[in-house]
Amino acid sequence: MKKYIYLLFGAISFSGNAQINQDLNSIVKHVLEYSPALKGQKTLLTVGETKSQIQKSYADPTIGYEAGITRIDPVSKATFATGPTSTVLQFQPNMNYTTNFVANQVLYDWGKNAQNIEKIRLENKLTQSQIDVMSFGMAYQIATIYHQIHYLKNVLTIQTAELKRIKDQTTIVEQQIKLGEAIELDAMGWRIKVSNQENKVSETQSQIAKLIDFLETQAGKELKKELTNTATLNQSSEGSIENNPSFKQLDAEKAILEQEINVQSKASSPTLSGVATLGIRNGYLPRINGETPPIADDFKVNSMLGIKLTVPIYSGKRALYQQNIAKIQQERVNYLKEEKNTQLAYEVRQGEVNLKNLQDKMALQATVIEQAKYAYKLAEARYKEGTIKQLEIDQAQNNLEEAQLMEENFRLQMKLQQMDLLKAKGLRFWEN
Repeated sequence: MKKYIYLLFGAISFSGNAQINQDLNSIVKHVLEYSPALKGQKTLLTVGETKSQIQKSYADPTIGYEAGITRIDPVSKATFATGPTSTVLQFQPNMNYTTNFVANQVLYDWGKNAQNIEKIRLENKLTQSQIDVMSFGMAYQIATIYHQIHYLKNVLTIQTAELKRIKDQTTIVEQQIKLGEAIELDAMGWRIKVSNQENKVSETQSQIAKLIDFLETQAGKELKKELTNTATLNQSSEGSIENNPSFKQLDAEKAILEQEINVQSKASSPTLSGVATLGIRNGYLPRINGETPPIADDFKVNSMLGIKLTVPIYSGKRALYQQNIAKIQQERVNYLKEEKNTQLAYEVRQGEVNLKNLQDKMALQATVIEQAKYAYKLAEARYKEGTIKQLEIDQAQNNLEEAQLMEENFRLQMKLQQMDLLKAKGLRFWEN
């Protein structure tokens, strides 16, 4: 059982243009459409679009409202001698009231906001490439399970045929006991064989049921119709490892790092803004001898319109350090691409050799099966003539069953190897 668990979660790929039937394509599409994990990843695209809208909004004006009360003590006063008494003139009130609307608009930022918008766009592109890599791996996992199910179904057919043969022979032996031609010990041996073979059949059925349950869970629906026929894979030399989605993900990471360098290069650029205020404040009339003028005369509408230039002068070289980090990470991505290229090229070379070996083994195994069938027919004929014992005909049948099971194993290994090559070359069979 461990063998099937390892195969279930193993990597899956295939070289070439695969003529995989529509049943498998349909299953893969159902899984990719239903997968909650993929849907969760796709929400990050919406988050990225929202981040882009937020960044674009920095080019829009900001409008706010301000209100304030300020008391100033002391304030400047001037005393004038005007006859018998003096006149005190206060140019600013102690209590200052202001209320106004403030608008700020960036007029020119030397491309800083545009660079940040582009970085967010590239981050969204990276998210999409990560989703593609996830979908790619999931599709091949499903294809692997699909072929394992059909392999086990073929194994079940062989095991069931062998079970029928053993049961038929058991019936014959039990008849011979009644006729006095065999002893009870012979029948007991055959009953044990039946029990052992039934356990094999039951184990295979259990494995098939578990894999189908896993597949239907991933697809969110029953797949009895789609699992009726097995797919056919045709080897081809088309495709290239450069199409592997892992490279697109690494390229997307590298593009973000390049853009980060561009963003940090603009960190010391100035920002030119327009500022405007419109509101009401008091203090337009001076206070004479401490008397407060009427509100209608003292409170007036005021406005201000101006341009502000903000120039960063020193920030502890933070932008330079950020650029250096991005450059180091770019170097890391280059190494990762080189490693991935070497790895995939090796997998393709080894996969093609393994596939050739499996094809040779399949051809040889076909001969072995024919020989095993012929040997069984001879043993069966000799057994009827009484020239060999039951043990010998059982051995011939076991050899035939093992040869057939070995052929099915080779067939599965060929399909998995073909899919390994397909995956390495980045071919998306389910979209054909």
